Amino acid sequence: MAFLTPGMVAFTLFVIIPSLGAFGLSFFSWDLFGTPQWVGVDNFTRLFRDPQVWDSLRVTVEFVVLGVIPTVVVGFMLAVLINNTMRGMGALRILYFAPMVASSAVAAVLWSYMYDDRAGVANRVLGWVGLDGPAWLSSTTWALPALTVMMIWLALPLVMILYLAGLQRIPADIYAAAALDGAGRWRQLWSITWPNVGTTTILVTTLQVINFVSGSFEISLIMTNGGPLGHTQSLALYAYQVAFHQTEMGYASALSLFQLVLIGLAMGLFKLLTRIRRSA
Repeated sequence: MAFLTPGMVAFTLFVIIPSLGAFGLSFFSWDLFGTPQWVGVDNFTRLFRDPQVWDSLRVTVEFVVLGVIPTVVVGFMLAVLINNTMRGMGALRILYFAPMVASSAVAAVLWSYMYDDRAGVANRVLGWVGLDGPAWLSSTTWALPALTVMMIWLALPLVMILYLAGLQRIPADIYAAAALDGAGRWRQLWSITWPNVGTTTILVTTLQVINFVSGSFEISLIMTNGGPLGHTQSLALYAYQVAFHQTEMGYASALSLFQLVLIGLAMGLFKLLTRIRRSA
C-alpha cells in the first residue's frame, strides 16, 4: 500500500504497538515469568496511593523547571551569536554543536568523571578560585542540579539549530529600518528578534519539556541510579525500577501511561498557546 512509508512502518512497530501493549498490560499483574492475572484498574488506583509516584513526579517537575527555561534562553542567545558572519564564527559553530556527536549514555559517563569529587574537572576548577566543591552526585542538594546542567549541555545544539532556522527567516530590511530609527542592538533583539521567533520558542519549549521528562531517565540511571535517597529518581526511572527490579510489569505499564498522559497534557497546553499567539 502506497501510504505505508518506511517511517510509518517503523513508527507503528516501535511506538504504536508497544504503546497498545503497555495499555493492555496495565490491567494485569505479571512478574515476567508466570501467567498474567487480570486485576482491572487496580494498578491505576494503586498509582494514586503510591507516595513514590508523587515523589518521582516532583523530581520530574524539578528537572523540567530547572532545565527548560535556561535551555531556551541560552540556546536563543547562542543562536543569535552564531548567526553573525564574523570571522572565526565557523569554528565556534563546530564547538557549539559538538554535544550532538556524543550519545547521552557516553555523555553521562564523561560527566560522571567530570563531577568526581576527588579528581573531577568541576572541583578542580572551583579549587583554582579557592572553593571546595561538593560531592556532586552523592549530594542531596547538588545531584539534581548537576544532572540538569549536563542535560542542558546536551540539549543546546538542537535548540540552537531550531532558533537559527527561525532567525534566518526574519527579513533584514526590518533591522535596517529599526537602525535608521535609532534602535540599538539590544532594542532590536528585544523588539524585533525575540517576537519574530515566538512560534519557534513554543516549539522549542514543547520539545524540551518532553526531553527533560523522558531524557532524565537515562541520565539518572547511568549517573546516580536515582540517588541519593531518591533525589534524582524521575517518574520514568521509577517505572523502570518497578518493571525490572520489582518485576511488576503491569504496574510499571500503568506508570508509563500516566507519564504519557502528562506529556500529552503538556503538548496540548503548548498547542493551545500556539493557537492563541496566532490569533492575537
